[in-house]
Amino acid sequence: MAPLPNAIFAHCGGDDFSTDDEGSGPVDLGRFITSTIVVTGFALPLVLAHSEIIKPAACAMSIVGGALVYGTILAYTAAFREEDSDYD
Repeated sequence: MAPLPNAIFAHCGGDDFSTDDEGSGPVDLGRFITSTIVVTGFALPLVLAHSEIIKPAACAMSIVGGALVYGTILAYTAAFREEDSDYD
């Protein structure tokens, strides 16, 4: 679910009259929602482990698994973004 807001809102902000330096409301909203989901993915297991609802080992596995998934998504988007810029 984490990359969906970025994917949905990424195409909402560009027009012919705006520059890359200007902020776009929909793009910023997508980034904010994505960052909220990612932070919650790391913070929620910590809170649950602190309140002893889950064991610390389950917390560690959840954080490592989330980092692996988020890292894979970032690497995938960075790899394809670089390939697109080589052809311009």
